[in-house]
Amino acid sequence: MIARARGRHTFARLTQEGSRVRRSTLWCTWCPQPDPSDPTEVAFSIGRALGPAVVRNRLRRRLRAILRELDSVGQLPPVTVLIGATPATIELTFSQLRRNLQELISAIKL
Repeated sequence: MIARARGRHTFARLTQEGSRVRRSTLWCTWCPQPDPSDPTEVAFSIGRALGPAVVRNRLRRRLRAILRELDSVGQLPPVTVLIGATPATIELTFSQLRRNLQELISAIKL
């Protein structure tokens, strides 16, 4: 199950305790969940440099769909993660984006 990362405390924890990972056009800041039975919490940092709102929202939806796929096969670790993208991400096909996100998630070491 995937939950939204919300609240000042969550983002403060990411800032203070988080580890950073970068793969291709995606990056993330993550920290482990205090209780491993808690769902993975996800937030996105998709800036205006990527394009207008339609483009940014499409990318966010695509990332969410891929994360749901990864969660359904048990590839998501119990973490809180903030995922960001570079402007080059917009040009990727869905399969390229899936591969990049899978590499990013597999680089998270608990």
